[in-house]
Amino acid sequence: MKNYFKENIIYLEERGINKSLFDNIKEGWLEVIESKTGDPVPAVLTGEGKKLFVHSRIDPVREAERAVSESSFEDKDLVIVFGFGFAYHCEVLLEKCGKDTRVIIIEKEILILFKALECRDLTRILSDKRISILLDPSEESISVILKGKTSRRAAFVMHRGSYQVYPDYYSDMSLNVKSFISTKDVNIATLSKFEKTWVSNIARNIRIITESSGVNIFFDRFKGIPAIVACAGPSLTRSLDFIRKNQQSAVIVAVDTSYKVLVDNGIEPHFCIAVDPQLINARYFEGIKETSAVLVADPAVHPSLLRFFKGPKVMTGVAFDMMKWIESSSAPRGELANGGSVSTNAYDFAKRTGASPVIMVGQDLSFTSGLAHARGSYLDEQIFNRGSRFDNPLMFNRRQLAYLPKLMVPGKNGAPVHSTSKMMIFINWFENRNDPDLINASADGVMIKGIKNLRSDEIPFPDEDYKIRELIDELFEKGGDLSGGKREAVIKRADAMLREIEELIPVLEKGVRLSSDLKEMISSGEDRSDPGRVNYILKKLSEADAFIENRKSAGPMISFSIQRVIHTITEGYGTGDNDDDNAGARSEFLYRGLLEGALFNRKILGKMKTLF
Repeated sequence: MKNYFKENIIYLEERGINKSLFDNIKEGWLEVIESKTGDPVPAVLTGEGKKLFVHSRIDPVREAERAVSESSFEDKDLVIVFGFGFAYHCEVLLEKCGKDTRVIIIEKEILILFKALECRDLTRILSDKRISILLDPSEESISVILKGKTSRRAAFVMHRGSYQVYPDYYSDMSLNVKSFISTKDVNIATLSKFEKTWVSNIARNIRIITESSGVNIFFDRFKGIPAIVACAGPSLTRSLDFIRKNQQSAVIVAVDTSYKVLVDNGIEPHFCIAVDPQLINARYFEGIKETSAVLVADPAVHPSLLRFFKGPKVMTGVAFDMMKWIESSSAPRGELANGGSVSTNAYDFAKRTGASPVIMVGQDLSFTSGLAHARGSYLDEQIFNRGSRFDNPLMFNRRQLAYLPKLMVPGKNGAPVHSTSKMMIFINWFENRNDPDLINASADGVMIKGIKNLRSDEIPFPDEDYKIRELIDELFEKGGDLSGGKREAVIKRADAMLREIEELIPVLEKGVRLSSDLKEMISSGEDRSDPGRVNYILKKLSEADAFIENRKSAGPMISFSIQRVIHTITEGYGTGDNDDDNAGARSEFLYRGLLEGALFNRKILGKMKTLF
């Protein structure tokens, strides 16, 4: 059998894999046989001596054609293949992909890849600029290769033979990749929905932001004391006795969704974390009684939430780099890590206080018993309050379960549980902490890898009253009022930004007109017949770009309020124009976004000044 390694490796290095990786390979567990058609096929030898064939030992080419023929890839932006094997399926797939389709192939075993390079002439596919090959990639390398690649039309191909040999590996890898892409899609959807809400809420909260103590007054103040973080998953109600029993010997941290459940069951948490900017999250606290619990609020929460909560409040730092000018003009307040769910902020808060261990309950990240939230939470009550004969709670929960494709993942209690790609984002976030002091003591839900998954009765608690409430009161008193001299600094900075925005608006309006003209010229083919006009437009747009870049005060705030526009362009998503490949169309999309952002921020900064 001819050895093709030297010919293949030249092209493989262009795909990002160095030949030095193949220097020290142990070959004992893999055998290459000839199929009935004479094609080489790898067979993995199991510990029991059984052979598992990665491709058909009858006709691997025909098998690949059958497997790939069922799907269409020509219109896909991105195709991710799990399993390289000897690449029969990859050859067929590339023939069915469009000229601009990016194909990423993930292979677990270096020996399989090595033998493929030895036994088959793969120069045709390895020289194809559309493909990238990842060998047992880390999450970081996956994020690097997917960054900036559009995934709005993505396809996932699981090579059956590779999966049969390594089912756990390729299942996990598939979940991780889909989770990353879902995260990217969720980020763009979130930015589209909330970017202006965040800015508007921060402006409306400006007085309390500058006058309140920061969350950092509690950092490192509870060392050696356990913390219980109560999330609002369906199993929370089964953990209430555990929380109640240990509320004197642990820092109790609620999230906004779980706060009412705890209070209604006679448990007053020490802290409550709120980060969501929506009005509905403010409703969680409507009508609540005065409390000694401290609200830890993100500056972008809805202003009504800060009015409804009848207790002491501290603010976290502004998480967005483009809005940090507010803190630089007032005082640092301490940031909390954000993984997309309030439970991630609550966990990080507990860690930053120095509490150890951090015990999470109600962290189901699944539809336990077919429910989305704990019984007694505001969202759960609304399902019952708004129900009718024709739209009852059972029907609502069924819609919730069917909203995203079902993912069955390992459950904490042994049986698989119903999760979703969105929940996988949060599961992966917690798994990536690799925190030995983090305990998942939820009564049900997902098994979170890399941390301790225990029953609550397996966790030893010190029989000690740490007088946590008294310590909180003392720290809160010392935090004091931070408003002195800060009002003037914020207003001064706002005035400087307003002046820049007024200068920017006419330049941006001109940029919209010029890029619109360029779009029309490209669409009609006039760009080829009148290159002088095109060069003039490009020169003027370059001058506008330079003018915008020199506006150092207002630029960051404007760019923050158009993150959807920026991500749409940089990640390759559609702009809504019929001709997204038209450079003029994308330029117009960006300039319109900048103009919209400038006008919006002129309004917001003006409102901010009046609210002091």
